[in-house]
Amino acid sequence: MPYTVAASFDQFYEKINLAGDHRDTANRRRDDIINKLSKSFEIIESFSSGSIPKYTALRGHADLDVMVVLHYGKHVKGKTPTQVLQSIRSSLAEWKTGARRNGQAVTLHYKTWPNVDIVPVSRTTNSDGTISHYNVPDSNTDTWIESRPKFFASQIEAKSTECGKNFRRIIKMVKHWNRFHGDFLRSYHIEVLALKVFTGNLDDTSWHVHKFFDDARTLLQQPLWYDKGYADDYLSWADRQEVLKRFDKVIEKSRTAWYNTYGTNSDHKGAIEVWQQIFGNSFPSYG
Repeated sequence: MPYTVAASFDQFYEKINLAGDHRDTANRRRDDIINKLSKSFEIIESFSSGSIPKYTALRGHADLDVMVVLHYGKHVKGKTPTQVLQSIRSSLAEWKTGARRNGQAVTLHYKTWPNVDIVPVSRTTNSDGTISHYNVPDSNTDTWIESRPKFFASQIEAKSTECGKNFRRIIKMVKHWNRFHGDFLRSYHIEVLALKVFTGNLDDTSWHVHKFFDDARTLLQQPLWYDKGYADDYLSWADRQEVLKRFDKVIEKSRTAWYNTYGTNSDHKGAIEVWQQIFGNSFPSYG
């Protein structure tokens, strides 16, 4: 058991982190899915996305998306997002599938980890032939969402280079906190908030965890635009208010926990107890 806040955060991170490089696993899943779908679809491009290839995944809750770019004229033109998603699901009828909560993917269930969210998309190109963006189906609204997942992944990587390893570590800690406190926020939204609020070195973990909540709260008060759309358009008014209430509580608690060991203060026991209230039993006890 740890006696310092720093050691506590290290142990906490080790407990929640999906350790290791799982790109080979992601690539094998992608290849398997393309093999299954290519019998029914002409696939222009495919690539893995989601928290696993971005190294922002939680142990036990990692998501792997496979973006499948379909031939527009043959499989997308004249169809609604719901129809395109259903065509993917129908082609996988002999396997166990489901619909992802956000309505943007078909989940293919495997006997071993991980399951995969298949996102059928078309792509829009610029006049010079380069890719402008991908069009992601949303069956909840039956509309197409403009998305640039490769650009977003590059932004995560660039910010991690700027801020250091704690950038991704704190993202994972916040994702864990979110799951422990109602699971109102989506993974992508948390990552966008981190991109917005963090700059420079983040080595002081307790301070920057507190600062994430403190600074991100302002961005939660109104719709948050990022790149091609709103990162938080899934939040109802009522859910947004619940999130703000939870942020108010965690801002106060995290400030107390941080101050317990700020400067000459050395109440590590008190700080660890408050951090455990924030993060639950995955955060180790003192001593």
